[in-house]
Amino acid sequence: MLQKWIFSFVFFLTVITANAQFRKIPAVVTDAFKAKYATASGVEWKDRLTAFEANFKSGEKDMKASFTSKGEWIKTESDFTYNSLPAEVKDGFKKSKYADLTVTGVTQVEEKEKGVLYKIAVKKNEYTKKNLVFSKTGQLVSDSGIVL
Repeated sequence: MLQKWIFSFVFFLTVITANAQFRKIPAVVTDAFKAKYATASGVEWKDRLTAFEANFKSGEKDMKASFTSKGEWIKTESDFTYNSLPAEVKDGFKKSKYADLTVTGVTQVEEKEKGVLYKIAVKKNEYTKKNLVFSKTGQLVSDSGIVL
């Protein structure tokens, strides 16, 4: 009985996921993307239910852009290195209480509403990880994370 229930649950999740992945990307969304990122290459689309997400390359940089179903740009994320961060952001991190943690990743996030932010992923060990968000002036805006 338990196996039948598990199989039904997994099948149900698969059907829901499959339906979410096969929704056609509206032309207004792809047109808005092309207008904003005319030189993008290797574009792959994902349906995130609340938005459409394009993963692509711009030059050598891996990027991700999100758009509403009406083609309105929401945000763009691009991979960064710690060394390429603005001096103000590095200084803000060095002065924060998280400066002794290991940096595991850096992302520049440009949002329609908030402008440019920098997300620095840090960890103390395998169980203590945080995403720190800094403004372009180096102010710590958010420090969400998992502490187990």
